[in-house]
Amino acid sequence: MNLANSIVQVATAPVRVGLAVADLGLNIAGGTLKVVQRSLNDASPSSGTTGFAAMLGIDDAVDRANRLARLMDDDAPLGRALAPEGPLNQLLRPGGLVDQLTAPGGLLDRLNAQSGPVARALAPDGLIDQVTAEGGLVDRLTVEGGVVQRVIAPGGLADRLLADEGLVERALREDGVAEQLLSENGPVGRALAKGGLVDQITAEGGLIDRLTTDSGALSRVIAPGGLADQLLADDGLIERILREDGVADTLLSEGGLLDTLTDPDGPLLKLADVADTLNRLAPGLEALAPTIDALHEAVITLSQVVNPLSNIAGRIPLPRQRSRRSSSGPRAVVSERIIDEDR
Repeated sequence: MNLANSIVQVATAPVRVGLAVADLGLNIAGGTLKVVQRSLNDASPSSGTTGFAAMLGIDDAVDRANRLARLMDDDAPLGRALAPEGPLNQLLRPGGLVDQLTAPGGLLDRLNAQSGPVARALAPDGLIDQVTAEGGLVDRLTVEGGVVQRVIAPGGLADRLLADEGLVERALREDGVAEQLLSENGPVGRALAKGGLVDQITAEGGLIDRLTTDSGALSRVIAPGGLADQLLADDGLIERILREDGVADTLLSEGGLLDTLTDPDGPLLKLADVADTLNRLAPGLEALAPTIDALHEAVITLSQVVNPLSNIAGRIPLPRQRSRRSSSGPRAVVSERIIDEDR
């Protein structure tokens, strides 16, 4: 009998384990449903949760799930983006923008082609090599006495930006630019508000919707023969920029535009000196404000005095000038007599 009982217990052990696991799953599901119900009906869903749910941390998970669900509501920006026929669906659907970008012969293929812009930029003596080469742009920027060192030197541009009453201080102080931008009624708050700029851009029929339609601007840009093809074509804009003696070479070469701008006597540092001079002139201009106001009041007073004098002068009678009459009589013509001496 003991042997038979043992055989029965061994045979039914998987069933008992399965029932125990199922019971545990039902307990977890029941606790989760209770937490969800309380979170929907009560402001504090964490109160009164079962010990098992609290032990597993289900309360926090449900709270995060509720926040995510609120973000994905139909009238929320994320919900509109994920809705059927929404912007994300239009991007990822077959034949959509992502398919056009990643299709064979598409924009990514043309960019990563063997003779494409990326390959030319990464090729030996290409754009990356020119930028990182010895004596190149990065070298000139980071050399001793270069632009970066002058910017971070004591009294340099970084010090002037971070100084008391400097640009960063004025932007971040109370009632500064940052606070005005991020305030409740500021530009950022208005853009993120319901019905604001972000909602208008992501709404159905909005900017993103119009850009990502089959005949939208992005589709026309990456279509065969479109703007992307024209830019990446042989002798196109990117080709002319990246080729030897092109725009990039002219900008990055020794003695080029960037070298001229970053020169110690270049226009950038002169512009910084001009800004410093203007900052020093600001107190003097503020001191002239009362004088300018006094001059303005003096001009107004003089105008009030001159206007009556002008009216009086206009009423004084002036003698009329006699008009010269041209004589209408006949003009005497002196006749010349010719006397003949032989007569």
